[in-house]
Amino acid sequence: MSDPETTALTAYGRLDKAALTRLQSTYDTSKLLRAVEQLDRIVGNARGQDGLRDVLLRLHGMAHVVVNGAGLSGSAEESLPELALEASSEIRQTIATLQEWVKLIEPLETLHVTN
Repeated sequence: MSDPETTALTAYGRLDKAALTRLQSTYDTSKLLRAVEQLDRIVGNARGQDGLRDVLLRLHGMAHVVVNGAGLSGSAEESLPELALEASSEIRQTIATLQEWVKLIEPLETLHVTN
């Protein structure tokens, strides 16, 4: 059984009281809403016209021709290395955003009560 001196019973379970007190004075929950807005932008950009999904499909087509010797099926106006750089740059930016979200969420993990 958890020690009532070190835990707090909330609507979302028993939480570590010291961590809860700390977060109540320092944690900005509105940043979670900004993460939702960022997610909407990322998903929209990824699925939109000329978004990451389209870039990856074009990149596959180009790599398939160059690496596998497949017949040319699309335009040869783009450079394979430049498109690869564009895709990897966008992916790195998304990864950086996701890493920021992890940092944002990790403090909430400290609320876990250990037995």
